[in-house]
Amino acid sequence: MRLLASFVMRGRSQAVMAIGVLALLSLLFPPLSIISSAVVALVTLRRGPQDGLFVTLLGTAACALLAMLVQVDAISVVGFTLLLWLPVWVLALLLRSSSSLALATTVALLFGLLVIVVYYVEFSDPVAEWRRLLEPLLQSFNQAQTLERDQQILLLDVLSHWMTGLMAAGFFLQLMISVLLARWWQSLLYYPGGYRSEFHQLRLPRTLAMFTVAVVGLLLLDMDVGSPMLDYLAMLLITAYLLQGLALAHGIRAQLGVSQGWLFAMYVLLFIAAPHMVITLATAGIADAWLDLRSRIGKGKSSGGAN
Repeated sequence: MRLLASFVMRGRSQAVMAIGVLALLSLLFPPLSIISSAVVALVTLRRGPQDGLFVTLLGTAACALLAMLVQVDAISVVGFTLLLWLPVWVLALLLRSSSSLALATTVALLFGLLVIVVYYVEFSDPVAEWRRLLEPLLQSFNQAQTLERDQQILLLDVLSHWMTGLMAAGFFLQLMISVLLARWWQSLLYYPGGYRSEFHQLRLPRTLAMFTVAVVGLLLLDMDVGSPMLDYLAMLLITAYLLQGLALAHGIRAQLGVSQGWLFAMYVLLFIAAPHMVITLATAGIADAWLDLRSRIGKGKSSGGAN
């Protein structure tokens, strides 16, 4: 990864080559889109908004030209690359000017919210539209006979209901992982140790935590708002506080000086028991918004050491 970051920072042509190749390869292996976006963010963070935007637009033009050469819809390729890179460019610009991961994360949440709004503008009933799109999946289950008919219908209902929220939360996470990867590259090349301390101190605004508690409270009270919009909003906000919960866990581990195995176990649990761990980490992140747990632990450790 360091070799790629070093190659990108040699010049504009290298950066354009990297993002173009990675973007096209991401059509075959989607996770590469995160690395492609991280390249845009790294150029913006290090060289400024003009260079970042230039690389973004030139990379988009290169992808469109290649699409025309292989007789693929160039307009779709341009839309895909701009959707991939422009939000990350905005977040990197904010992070460069403010040095605030919290601000970048909050704006990334707005991009996630925009995804939900676009679905509602494009489709008056996103659930019905997802049901239509996922119907072939149900038919494939029928042919393969992998699930009972009742289970197939239940799965289709659940997926149709939650897909818009999943798309919004997934877009938010992709943006943030790209920006965090770029910040790590920047630290690795120019400011050793800078990313570690910055990520460990990530704390979202307290007002956002209050809003999150209010949204989740409405859901727990089973308030019928006539639309799953509240579900989608809660999913997006919980995903943001999952990120803060991870930062909290990393920060506390560093303060206490405990083994890296503790973090490894946390990520294993996050993989094998995702729903429970997501709720646990997000709850810890929300609590940290009020209590600033890292500062309290640091003070307690200092007091203990002084005694």
